[in-house]
Amino acid sequence: CHHAGMTRSDRTLVEDLFADGHIRVLVSTATLAWGVNLPAHTVIIKGTQVYSPDKAAWDEISTLDMMQMIGRAGRPQFDTFGEGVIITSHSQLQYYL
Repeated sequence: CHHAGMTRSDRTLVEDLFADGHIRVLVSTATLAWGVNLPAHTVIIKGTQVYSPDKAAWDEISTLDMMQMIGRAGRPQFDTFGEGVIITSHSQLQYYL
């Protein structure tokens, strides 16, 4: 698991172990997922809303941010293809298609 409550050294250790293949699955909070710069074969985004303090409400993750996270999957220098999975509510499905 990769989250803001971890010390920087623990996050670095987890990232290094993932990059070296010793950890095969990395679970991260949405906020840290934007900053994780690690290639992966499959990226799964479970839930497509983040809290917006400016709006004082939940808001959909922008298309640009979704592409940034999904773009971690299947980087050409590391893999021949990648997979991105978005799990969202039925009402938001068209937003991401």
